[in-house]
Amino acid sequence: MYRIIYRVLIIILVSTNIYTQTKQEPIPWPTLSNSAWPMIGHDPQFTGRSPYKGPQTPTIVWTANLPHGIFSGPVLDIYQNLYFGSYYQGYNRQTGADHFYSYTTDGLLNWDVILGSDELRRPPQTGILIDSSNTIYFGSLDGYFYALNMEGTVKWKYQTESMVELVMPNIDLAGNLFIVTGLTGELLSIHPDGTLNWKVSYGDGFIQKSPVFSPDGKTIYVFGKLSDLYAINLDGSLKWKFSFLGAAKAPLIDSNGYIYFGSGYNFYCLYPDGSVKWTFSDFIMGSYSMPTIDKNGNIYAIGFEIRQQGVVGLLISISYDGNFNWKYSFDFIQPDDYWQPLICDSEGTVYIGSTFGHYYYAISNNGELKWKFPLNGYQVDNTGAIGEDGTLYIGVHKSSLWDGAEKNLIAIRDTGTVGVEKEDITPLDFSLMQNYPNPFNPSTTISYQIPSNSFVTLKVYDVLGNEVAILVNEWQEVGSYNYELRIRNYELPSGVYFYQL
Repeated sequence: MYRIIYRVLIIILVSTNIYTQTKQEPIPWPTLSNSAWPMIGHDPQFTGRSPYKGPQTPTIVWTANLPHGIFSGPVLDIYQNLYFGSYYQGYNRQTGADHFYSYTTDGLLNWDVILGSDELRRPPQTGILIDSSNTIYFGSLDGYFYALNMEGTVKWKYQTESMVELVMPNIDLAGNLFIVTGLTGELLSIHPDGTLNWKVSYGDGFIQKSPVFSPDGKTIYVFGKLSDLYAINLDGSLKWKFSFLGAAKAPLIDSNGYIYFGSGYNFYCLYPDGSVKWTFSDFIMGSYSMPTIDKNGNIYAIGFEIRQQGVVGLLISISYDGNFNWKYSFDFIQPDDYWQPLICDSEGTVYIGSTFGHYYYAISNNGELKWKFPLNGYQVDNTGAIGEDGTLYIGVHKSSLWDGAEKNLIAIRDTGTVGVEKEDITPLDFSLMQNYPNPFNPSTTISYQIPSNSFVTLKVYDVLGNEVAILVNEWQEVGSYNYELRIRNYELPSGVYFYQL
């Protein structure tokens, strides 16, 4: 097979203006596991921020086949084990996949637990949380909230009276668990021994919304089904309500206690008492995703912009005081959207995948594409997890009625390469990634994939079409490759160049 793919690279000396932001600090939470990624959203404030640097190139180091799909997770325990649940619902209550898994960070199965019975097989389509006792918590469409031991045995399960769906659990400083039920939309507080403390509902209920905690652990914030934000005390009583139309999955709380969320044409920042600190209204804001915040206080959120070709999805960066930083336009493919909670690494790189299965992206803290790779129809519905070594773990799926997924638990990790390095993963198609960084000086990395053994040439051209460098010119085996281009090796002056695979 003969394929030609082009990309643009820019060589330039870049100077960066650094603005003073309010630095975000980790919030101690002794009842939560001290692992690199103990829960969906990373922490009880749903900041989505990792203290570790994530992958700078899309180097897939391993994949695993989970035929029933992965909806939520993975999360990581202190021993670097991964946990996640299945997605396949089947065509009736008896044919679904009710599996919950533990894998090693090398992609090997620890255990596979079947949760239900022959009469009721429903997948655990919720977030996951690990506490400081290494107990794993999650809900399920079978109407139970589960607590599992690390060995995969059921510690206890609480019947919630209705299914638990598309929500994320949380934990307070006393170890009590909090979850919202699916049909009734009640907020439940459950004791660590599996007994109910209380349940409450306000307004039209909290259906498919998730509770989040203030930094001091004394206030729970949760959205109403269709509108309003509720602040609730630890005994379930109402503290205050902020009225607005539309509601996302959950707000984000920063280390100063400020509350962030978007709806319609507004992105809000509230004080802890519910009054408005600022409002950002430059774009249509996504209502299904959740924002993330980097260590410098920059907020990243999904938005949309109406252009001539249609509605274009955006990643928007907002400063800590509510001003516009930048926007990144996702590839215009219809339909497309981004419903998962956003995550970022220690450098502010945002990792996000298409809910419609188009691309997975890594976008830098200044709005540039670091890398992307095709998802080939596999959908992203929840966050990935960043490990201590910088590995990004992603779980994906296709339709909830589709069984037979392959290579859908994915580990992406930088390998510290110089020159060309091959990874032993079989790509589905030829792919040439955008180099990162771009613009660059003195070096940049170009990543590409080939699905079959091929004679490969990777060349650089100037804007007039003149060949200025041959980077690769050899027979290569199927796999993923990274090439580190260093200016000093080719004596390339500043300017715009094209590279061709």
